[in-house]
Amino acid sequence: MIGIVTNRLPFQNRFLAEQEFHYLYDDILHIRELHLYNLADYDTLILSCRLDITHLKRYQSQLITFLESGKRLMIFGEILDNWFPTIDWEDSEVNFSWWVRDGDDLPMNEQNTTHPLFKYITLRDMKWHYHGSFLPPNGAQSLLDIPGGRSLFYIDNVSFNGELVVTTLDPMFHIGLGFIDQSKPFLHGIAKWLREEEKQ
Repeated sequence: MIGIVTNRLPFQNRFLAEQEFHYLYDDILHIRELHLYNLADYDTLILSCRLDITHLKRYQSQLITFLESGKRLMIFGEILDNWFPTIDWEDSEVNFSWWVRDGDDLPMNEQNTTHPLFKYITLRDMKWHYHGSFLPPNGAQSLLDIPGGRSLFYIDNVSFNGELVVTTLDPMFHIGLGFIDQSKPFLHGIAKWLREEEKQ
């Protein structure tokens, strides 16, 4: 069972209205009311991008307990104000226009390409822009790096009993606002991978 946590901001409501992504999640949880849900009912929790930091901090221990119970927590977007332990986030300048400049590029490289997620996504699906990067904990598995070795997407199976999946990418935001085409195949790939994981 997959739950998605939102603020129900306008862009999130527009994303949630997208029929094609309804298979991504089984339930919608509001971040302000997280204490009302029995998180043990879920195998995976998805934290949508741009959630309210105050409430993320308020429920930090509940989310850690969820992870320590052997479940999967997926976090999209920036990790601001150090709200989650073990995540080393660093802001970076956002390059919004590299694709319209002749010969320009946004350097990034796939890592650990034998990971099952790569059956469903490509480098192009993950390449639009990023707001910052991570330094994964020792033993965590990065799937997407930028020059210098910091990660844009990693999976941590070592810091908790469960699995922490972290990416700076923010597909729900762009789908909700209706721009950046790569965000859709990227999120479809995530959904297909999660549903395949459920069968195992």
